[in-house]
Amino acid sequence: MGLFSKKNKGIEIYAPVDGTLIPLSSVEDEVFAEKMMGDGFAFEPKNGDFVSPIEGKLVTVFPTGHAYGIQHKSGLEVLIHIGLDTVTLEGKGFKAAVTQGQDVKVGDELVKVDIKKVAAEVPSMKTPLIFTNQINKAIEMVAVDGPVKKGDLIAIIK
Repeated sequence: MGLFSKKNKGIEIYAPVDGTLIPLSSVEDEVFAEKMMGDGFAFEPKNGDFVSPIEGKLVTVFPTGHAYGIQHKSGLEVLIHIGLDTVTLEGKGFKAAVTQGQDVKVGDELVKVDIKKVAAEVPSMKTPLIFTNQINKAIEMVAVDGPVKKGDLIAIIK
């Protein structure tokens, strides 16, 4: 390798919200905890300001504002699912800032959530971030379980 050769550092994944990084296995929903939709990790949000954890195109924006699918140019797809059973609220407490088909950069606002209002209505605000089509790539965790701020580098997909 030459001095100026470019190393493939992978796809960087950033925290979408201030809160606590937790293992996916601690989410009280077996679909997420048992990785039926894919591997990943989760957050216990401290506030309701959610941003994009990755650069890409919004391939899914649920009309209820509770879930967002983002596809990176590499083809990797990330799903952010805010809270458990939040679809039942039919959008109450969620104010989406984006639309399906829109391109986003890391840190672009996705949604504002009235955390107190929503938390009172659902079993948990734990927010899984799932790689729905990992395509034989490894998740290298950069952050350890514990406090994070939105925009912190959490993982690299290699």
